[in-house]
Amino acid sequence: ELVFGQAGAARDFVYFYIGAFAGGGIVLNGRLYSGPKGNAGALGSMPVPGPDGKPTQLIDVASIAMLEKALSAKGIDGSYLWTSPQEWGDIGPELDEWIVSASRALAYAIVAASSVIDFEAAVIDGWMPLDVRRRLVEAIRQAISGIDAEGLKLPFVREGTVGIHARALGGASLPLSERFLVRPNTTGGA
Repeated sequence: ELVFGQAGAARDFVYFYIGAFAGGGIVLNGRLYSGPKGNAGALGSMPVPGPDGKPTQLIDVASIAMLEKALSAKGIDGSYLWTSPQEWGDIGPELDEWIVSASRALAYAIVAASSVIDFEAAVIDGWMPLDVRRRLVEAIRQAISGIDAEGLKLPFVREGTVGIHARALGGASLPLSERFLVRPNTTGGA
């Protein structure tokens, strides 16, 4: 999203990519921030309330693997989730239930992240059809409104603009960015 997307004027945002796993990254001052140990942006590991109310990791609630697991429990082959990310067709109540649980978990993750860093935006993207992403973002906005965030100015929650290939493009661009882009704490030429 930072390099290939349309981040607009946002220079500080938290980015969630929902795919086989839930993960993402942190952008501060227009640059990817991974922290001194590489843990910054390990959003899939973020603790959130699970379905039973007990803490669990975001990855165990919001990943598409959880949707596939729910479909399998109903005897439905969900392998098309991985082969047809542009069109899933009519999944039914399992998709609705996944959107509710994933949006709640993502809402908590956004509020928690915002209590540490003052983000301008929270960007949601992933391996899913555009209409599903749109529904997820709207559900996250609704879920955030139900969380006590007194004292916080929460970021605007919006859809990503890169889509299903964001993870691959981002991963492929890291070596180039590391080698050729000027680092924030360096002086002089490239």
